Amino acid sequence: MLVSIVVPYYQCKDYIFQSVNSVINQTYKNWELIIIDDENSKSSESLLNKIKGKNKKIKIFSTKSNVGVGQARNLGIKKSKGKFVAFLDSDDYWHKNKIEKQIIFLKKKNVDICYTGYSAFYNNKIIYRPATPLFMNYYNFSKECPICCSSVIIKKKILNKFKFKNYKNKEDYELWLRITKKKINFFGLNEYLTFYRVRKSSLSSFHLSKIINAFKIYKKYYGFNLFFILFCITRLYINALKKRFI
Repeated sequence: MLVSIVVPYYQCKDYIFQSVNSVINQTYKNWELIIIDDENSKSSESLLNKIKGKNKKIKIFSTKSNVGVGQARNLGIKKSKGKFVAFLDSDDYWHKNKIEKQIIFLKKKNVDICYTGYSAFYNNKIIYRPATPLFMNYYNFSKECPICCSSVIIKKKILNKFKFKNYKNKEDYELWLRITKKKINFFGLNEYLTFYRVRKSSLSSFHLSKIINAFKIYKKYYGFNLFFILFCITRLYINALKKRFI
């Protein structure tokens, strides 16, 4: 069963090799790695061509102009040939057994979407490990987003119907809401198989752009009730803090 791994690339030269090596070293070998160059510079072209030479299953495509992570992932999905699609950001990496364990889990549970637990790290030190929910539905996602995009494997047939929207951030959260609103639930494998890199600029969750995008998402799903939207945003960020410190 072929798994297509989609990696959007933009100005991440210090970490991309670790991400790619974590794919190459997977115990599950039936995969293709699709890297989407959303930087489109001479340096990114040279770097990604070197990476392509590491394994014949690595494919490189370009967005031609910077379109953002969501649209870059959409291009990767379009180019993918696998029954399942896995997402991996270019600064994150995986445990060597991640795909194998998820495929076993997906078959055993007969489900379409699976995520793993993740370890958030900074300067090579794990700084928090959120609890892994057994499953996530629309109601659960309306309160929080406790999963890491780089931990998700999903059947491509679902992604043929649902695409990432063009948000600067929270594009994955918006997609998860849209999918689960159609009664397609997410199921969790309670093992820490994904490593999520926390950048210095991301140590605080309260970036204005994230709050603005959260407002847009909740307005889309819950209409014009301003007080309820503000309540949802507050609840979202309280739960985000809880997963780090509790």
